[in-house]
Amino acid sequence: MVRRLISGAAGQALTVGLVSFVLALIGIGGSDIGGDEAVSWWSSQLEWTSLARVLGHQDMNFGPYYAFQHVWTLVSTDVWWMRLPSATGAAVAAAGTAGLARYLFNAKAGWLAGLLLVVSLSWVAFAQEIRPYSWALALATLATWAFVRLCDRPAGRLTAVYLLLMLLLPLAHLFAGMVAGVHLLYALSRREFRLAGLAALGVLPSLAVAVIVSAQVKQVAQLGVPTPLAAVREWVGLNSAWWYVPVALLAAASLLLHRRLSVGTGRSRADVILFASWWILPPLLLWVATALITPVYAARYLLWTLPAIVIPAAGLLSGLMVRATGRVAVAVVVSGLIVAMIPAQVQVRSGSGHFWEPQSLANTIKSMRGPSDALVAPDYGVRFPVMYYLQDVGLPEPLVTVPAQEVGTFDPKVVAVQNEPAQLASFSRVWLLSRPGEIHRLPSGFCAQESWTSRFNVAALTLANRC
Repeated sequence: MVRRLISGAAGQALTVGLVSFVLALIGIGGSDIGGDEAVSWWSSQLEWTSLARVLGHQDMNFGPYYAFQHVWTLVSTDVWWMRLPSATGAAVAAAGTAGLARYLFNAKAGWLAGLLLVVSLSWVAFAQEIRPYSWALALATLATWAFVRLCDRPAGRLTAVYLLLMLLLPLAHLFAGMVAGVHLLYALSRREFRLAGLAALGVLPSLAVAVIVSAQVKQVAQLGVPTPLAAVREWVGLNSAWWYVPVALLAAASLLLHRRLSVGTGRSRADVILFASWWILPPLLLWVATALITPVYAARYLLWTLPAIVIPAAGLLSGLMVRATGRVAVAVVVSGLIVAMIPAQVQVRSGSGHFWEPQSLANTIKSMRGPSDALVAPDYGVRFPVMYYLQDVGLPEPLVTVPAQEVGTFDPKVVAVQNEPAQLASFSRVWLLSRPGEIHRLPSGFCAQESWTSRFNVAALTLANRC
């Protein structure tokens, strides 16, 4: 009976989604809060008026997500609870990937696609991150599945579903809206001009959001302009080369052998256009925009393109399973991928899974804190993660004159240098939280006594006494 239930398309998608959700829950609270996650936490705790003020200056594109987390965290601000929506989005993405693979290939391809996706490092990393990237992956995949089905058999209800998904997509992440361009190319390659118009209509919500947030594009200028090789390395590294290289090779082989794999399926070479454009164009366009206009390239912005290599790779593997020798070869390849990814899967669920362990620095402060200690933390990227673990301490920040939420940015307004002695007159020690390699001046009259550096050299903590 169970086998009969999961043999259908809906049963398979539901099974993949449920199993993926369980996998995403394993160790979901194990890693310390990350830098971007801490920004999500801090923003979600603001009053609505303060949140609106901050979004007017920065991170407007994440506004819907912060608003959602504002409501979600009324229940709890535990890390595992704040990450739970991302785990849900990752599970929906896995179900959608399996569903699209089954639709374009067969049931075996559906199972394999789901498996390949959840084994990747980036899938589990963003399934356990307090950011909306997993939902961008989910919505882009579901929208593509809906669009492919529309090209095969137009239906009014499915058209409405597609437009709804495209409306929601830029609310998860703006750049995922580029999938509408993939749909446009796919429709044109099939000479489905009416559906090409639908794809053009689907891009409008993303264009509207792009116009609204365009004034804040400079806030990601710190991303810099990577060389083409560095951009590729960043994307491959995000997924782990042990996973990405073999899966990408399988996907490339699948696209090259598409005519042979599609014999008897009724599929056209337009499917090659679909996956090739979904795979190659988004990173290329982001890099070109970074090189010519302003820095916008970051590997995490491309998470929604993962199905572009996972599904063709699964299709090739399923095609090899016709013969007994092929089934053995597929079992070896898949088992090898799983084994190779075990260390990375374990590490991402550990305390340093989000690159460093701010809780260790917070614990240092808690264990050595004196009655007249002050905190100086000029960089929000390291301040917010440590602040999350100091919520029960309330360490004063006397150099802050206007809190960040009142300024409307992530960084507060601080006193002028000449006024620092007066502000610190009643404090005997200062904790300085900074980034290694960046010059952060100790307040006048204080000398460093002891220093600590976080794992991966992300943050430095200095305890300074009066001297």
